[in-house]
Amino acid sequence: MRCEEIQTMLPAFADEKPVQLGVRRHLARCADCRAELDRYEALAGGLAALATTTAEPPAALLPALVDIPARRTRIEEARSHVARNRKRYLGGLAGAIAVAGAAVALRSRRVAAA
Repeated sequence: MRCEEIQTMLPAFADEKPVQLGVRRHLARCADCRAELDRYEALAGGLAALATTTAEPPAALLPALVDIPARRTRIEEARSHVARNRKRYLGGLAGAIAVAGAAVALRSRRVAAA
């Protein structure tokens, strides 16, 4: 067998030894193909180690996930937004009322002066 044929089969042999006699003979006498098989075996071993590695989630992840509501409608989103920003809306409303009152007072002074 030629190196090109063997090298196309090497990924399949990374986890198990070749059973075909021709492949075993070629690997016994071809250092390049044997080195390539060794690289595939090392890669398969590294991938297997990655599959069993677990990572601990950040401590704040679980509370953050619990805070996410299951399903919220647009109305619930709007109510939640208004509730979170109530002070800002009330401050803006108070400012608008003050400006409107000042405008009315200014207009009434102009009308009285004319």
